Amino acid sequence: MINRIQIQNFRSVRNIDIELGKLNVVFGSNGCGKSNIYKGIQLLSAAADGQFSTHLSDEGGLENVMWSGESRVTVGQPRRIVLSCQTDDFDYEMQIGFPDKLPYPTHFSLDPVFKEENIWIGNSGRRPSSNVLHRKNSAAFLVDIDGHKNAYTDAVYENESIFGHFGEPHKYPEISQVRETMRKWRFYHEFDVSKTSALRTANVGHRSPALFSDGTNLAAAFQTIIEIGDSELLTEILADAFPECSFYCENENSLFAMKMRRKGVSRPLLASEMSDGTLRFLCLAVALLSPRPPSFFALNEPENSLHPLLLPALAKLIVESSRYSQIWLTSHSPDLAELIADHTSFQLYELDNGTGETMIKHRR
Repeated sequence: MINRIQIQNFRSVRNIDIELGKLNVVFGSNGCGKSNIYKGIQLLSAAADGQFSTHLSDEGGLENVMWSGESRVTVGQPRRIVLSCQTDDFDYEMQIGFPDKLPYPTHFSLDPVFKEENIWIGNSGRRPSSNVLHRKNSAAFLVDIDGHKNAYTDAVYENESIFGHFGEPHKYPEISQVRETMRKWRFYHEFDVSKTSALRTANVGHRSPALFSDGTNLAAAFQTIIEIGDSELLTEILADAFPECSFYCENENSLFAMKMRRKGVSRPLLASEMSDGTLRFLCLAVALLSPRPPSFFALNEPENSLHPLLLPALAKLIVESSRYSQIWLTSHSPDLAELIADHTSFQLYELDNGTGETMIKHRR
């Protein structure tokens, strides 16, 4: 379980240190910085998956995500984004900055560069004896399976995490385990439910114990739960959300398609005919009831585009999923938080951004 997340100099977050529980709800108005914390955590997972630079580019590049508010650092101290997570088993930190000035012209002067990267094993603090990875710029030292500290001799690309270069997991099992843990975190932000979305058409499917982040394998993932997952709970939650409807997956020549039966309608409704909110709720239900739940789920404003009558079913869905996975939920709906509280206790963080800096206004 993730016990602590620390973020510095990322977008509107100058410095935030958050202790996590099993179920965590981050609440606040639009523009307070909820999504920035979500994206900071997502960058940690992207680094583990060898996709840090690509992911940061999708966010607008280093110059746009670096904290640009009033600085409180010593003059001359380098500007760096610092992202770290502490779990029951390890503590990982990366520091990202701009490239050093080069003696020749380049178009890549704003590329993100890994200035430092460290892993400490165990939960007894950042002791030198527990440091199994220490990287500074392109020089890295790793502790192998025998406890020996070795210089990493392969070329280390400065724009990616050491995880992106890792080719000998058997030689460095502790570092490999950290990578595998972080890259398996799952993030769900938005599902494209437009008229041309792949969610509304039949797609070639295969057994899918996890919903893709964009939801495009919805029908196959739905059928996987029906066959090997908790189909009763899925059916129950969908019945709570849509009391006069039932859902099923149809397979025609390996083309999987979601369909809905509705009371009073003589034929099944296609996904192309379902409302945006119906499709979004289906995606959330299938994602959170995965037969292969991850250690960590992050959901960014899942209540968006859902009718208020769907919130009780969504709250029940989130609580059921938290029995098997740690959950990070950002929301601007106080009603959803209250409905979750009816079922279970959770960590609540209320954010504020009155001066351009995301801060924790209240926690309980």
